Amino acid sequence: MNTEISRRCFLKSTAAGVVTCSALAGLAERLAAATPAPQLGLTSKVRVGKIYLGHEHPGWPTSTVNLSAEMKRYESELAKLAPQLGDVEFVDAGLVGDAPQLAKAREQFKNVDGILVMHLTMGISPQLQSLMELGIPIVVFSLPYTGHEWHTVASWQRQGKLIEVFPTSRFEDLLVAIRPFRALHRLKEARILHVNQGPADAAYCKAIKDKFGTDITNVGLPELQKAYETADRSEAMTDCRRWMKEARKIVEPTKDDVLKGSLMYIAMRNLLAEHDAVLVTMNCLGMNLMGRGMGYPCLGFVRLNNMGLGGVCEADLKSSMTHLIFSYLVGKPGFVTDPVFDLSTSSIIHAHCVAATQMEGLDKSAAPYNIRTHLEDGRGVSLQVKMPVGRKLTMARLIGTDKLLFSTGDATASPFVRFCRFAQVRVLHEGVDDLQKVEGLEWEPHVHA
Repeated sequence: MNTEISRRCFLKSTAAGVVTCSALAGLAERLAAATPAPQLGLTSKVRVGKIYLGHEHPGWPTSTVNLSAEMKRYESELAKLAPQLGDVEFVDAGLVGDAPQLAKAREQFKNVDGILVMHLTMGISPQLQSLMELGIPIVVFSLPYTGHEWHTVASWQRQGKLIEVFPTSRFEDLLVAIRPFRALHRLKEARILHVNQGPADAAYCKAIKDKFGTDITNVGLPELQKAYETADRSEAMTDCRRWMKEARKIVEPTKDDVLKGSLMYIAMRNLLAEHDAVLVTMNCLGMNLMGRGMGYPCLGFVRLNNMGLGGVCEADLKSSMTHLIFSYLVGKPGFVTDPVFDLSTSSIIHAHCVAATQMEGLDKSAAPYNIRTHLEDGRGVSLQVKMPVGRKLTMARLIGTDKLLFSTGDATASPFVRFCRFAQVRVLHEGVDDLQKVEGLEWEPHVHA
């Protein structure tokens, strides 16, 4: 298969390996260094309740297990992970073995985003049941041989309890275990800018706010045009020179074309700062930006995505919410796609107008790119990116507020599925679930571009 993917080809995806948590933890510092505007992005710490559950002389893992020593071992491993947990505040309930200690822990955990249970011995089901009464998402971190409580979790899940078990022998997976808590927290403080000629659907905006806590703010064409006209030209020229210097090749666009794209980036970044938002989605073609003397947002979308923020095409709020969910889960950019199929190679080509340059993580080197014109009209500027190949990729789309269409080329969905359980979103696997009668999916015979 050709590995030189065209300027419209990219994936609405996130490599679902171990999260680059250090990228998330250091995001605020990078944003502050990257922009003179007010700080964007992370604003508060994720509060995670931490509790150790176990009993003296339990039988499993051994009758002589030393609970204090085990707790110290966990704490030592957590200390090693501290650089990747810079955006997390642990609410520590310590080792809990009796009812009064558990009651105190429940009181401590009332305002946390999630509860991380360190499973030390067998026999902790009553304590777990008590914690579940709080209605707060729970992840049970369970090293091998600590007990058999894992087999009770599926039954509780069928009852609608917000609990997951993470059985592993790697302490580094503590970073993975708390990903859903981070995503849930960040969505509550996120704001999306919807830039279009008309406002977003009010009912949809309310449903998203009620479900996830995410605000959607409408920005009209006059406000965008003002932000573009007042964007710092010298700063945009610096950004323009950077694009041109780092490009492998410049094909059709002129320097003035690239400068207009950089001016739009500065305008969007300033609008995000002004509205205290983290993502902008824009109907660039529908608003006739080029005809109004402005540049396309493509370059700016790439810049924002590489900062851990978000730029999404077509004023597409469903894709915007999906972008935020995956960004907060794995710390890597996501992208809109209009997929096409090639049965001769059993492949799906995910194509659109903006390409990712840091698919492998915000702390990784950018992929090489050529500067090209926008494909559909041969105007403006976009990027033709040489994508990394041989990686695990996921495609998804949030439908309404309680369903998420999901497919992957590999079995890499673990952290995402935990998030959906806690957010009470039904996962629909393409090729597995029957999608013919799913309410909210678009079956109208029309082409949406």
